[in-house]
Amino acid sequence: MRSRFLFVSFAMLCFVHSASAQAETETLEQAWAQVYQSNPSLLAARAELRSLDEHVSQALSHWRPSVDVTSNLGKTYQTIPAQQQYGTADFADTTRGFGVQITQPIFRGFRTQAETEASERQIESARAKLSDIEQQVFLDTATAFLDILRDEAVLDAARENEKVLEGKLRETQERFKVGELTQTDTHQAESRLVRAQVSRMQDENSLEKSRATFARLVGHDPEQLLAPNIAADQGQNLDNVLHLAESKNPGVVSAAYSIDEANARVELNKGALLPELNLVGNSGRNWGQSSSVPGREDSSQIMLQLTIPIYHAGTDYSRTREAEETVSQRSMELEQARKKAHENASNAWQALEISQAAIAADDKEIEAASLALQGVKEEAKVGTRTTLDVLNAEQELLDAKIDRMKSQHDRDLAVLQIRAAIGTLTVENLDLSVEHYDPQRHYNDVRGQWGGFSKDDANYDVAPLKQTPIPTP
Repeated sequence: MRSRFLFVSFAMLCFVHSASAQAETETLEQAWAQVYQSNPSLLAARAELRSLDEHVSQALSHWRPSVDVTSNLGKTYQTIPAQQQYGTADFADTTRGFGVQITQPIFRGFRTQAETEASERQIESARAKLSDIEQQVFLDTATAFLDILRDEAVLDAARENEKVLEGKLRETQERFKVGELTQTDTHQAESRLVRAQVSRMQDENSLEKSRATFARLVGHDPEQLLAPNIAADQGQNLDNVLHLAESKNPGVVSAAYSIDEANARVELNKGALLPELNLVGNSGRNWGQSSSVPGREDSSQIMLQLTIPIYHAGTDYSRTREAEETVSQRSMELEQARKKAHENASNAWQALEISQAAIAADDKEIEAASLALQGVKEEAKVGTRTTLDVLNAEQELLDAKIDRMKSQHDRDLAVLQIRAAIGTLTVENLDLSVEHYDPQRHYNDVRGQWGGFSKDDANYDVAPLKQTPIPTP
């Protein structure tokens, strides 16, 4: 008996444990943290930024010497007709040798400085672009998260309405049997129920689409999502939001750095028109080169090598003109980025104001529709209202509730869109429980690296989330 009691107790504990695990909720912050850690778009953007870090290392390499080792092996045949009478006209030997040359750049027409500056600005632009991608992924994730909450609430309301209409149809059929209502009332109830069933199936389809989008972004199917408490930032007004969007938006920042990069590349191309000075040293040893040097020959040399470009078919001038036009292009792109940030911020602000007003109106509409439905039902009991009047009143209340859900969704999304427009929808401002990705780490690792290959990219991944273990009963 005791063993049976223990078995039942263990089974109940397992059931409670399983139910608690299934009832775990997922917050928007947890979804953001998961996305920040493993979203493929973010990982690809970080890898692209790390590849650009190498451009600085490549530019700085022009300050360093280059060392080349050469060797040769072959057969030398030599005939000197004028010496045939002395028996030394023919020469044949195995030619072999090796040598080393060291070249140290001294002056490259300021191209090394310009190339380094261009690479630095390119990296700054790419970092801002990475922040822009992070914000967009966060915004897409939040949109999918809020869409699921909205679609679930709408689906629940649709299912509840369907149950009400099924009951209303049964009630109408019973009253038709006793002669209180007509066949028309029954048809009206049937029509409204079929309409509700179609609407419910459409809502189910919308929910599945939102869940699929969430899974694509976050990497797993959504659990039981917990509605977030998204508060609007205090002290903001439209002018302030627009100013921040035009100056702090990552897209704007990236475009501004791109102009600096383009200007540096103009100087880089102009540098090709200036003299270049290198210090060159070489040393070699050869055997069997010719009849005059039939044995071993050692040689060493050190020199200053000056190259003055005179005319290279106009290519250097063309490249400089091309770079100057790129500066104009980047300037226009900056202006376009500012206009786009202004537009996004303005639209988000208007959406916030409209949704807040809609929420207040929806609350009043729900209250009025509830009272109206109650009154119509009472009047229908005494015969002053028809079945269609009751169905219409119920539909109006349902529509008001659904509008309220959608308005709340639009309001929360508008707040996040404003943050993205002004550049504050970032991992630092969101205070997520995940290690922040530091692009400076890889940059510092490779900037002054003289040799060797890349480290494993896993060294630069953000740390995995800390999982809270479920206590064992």
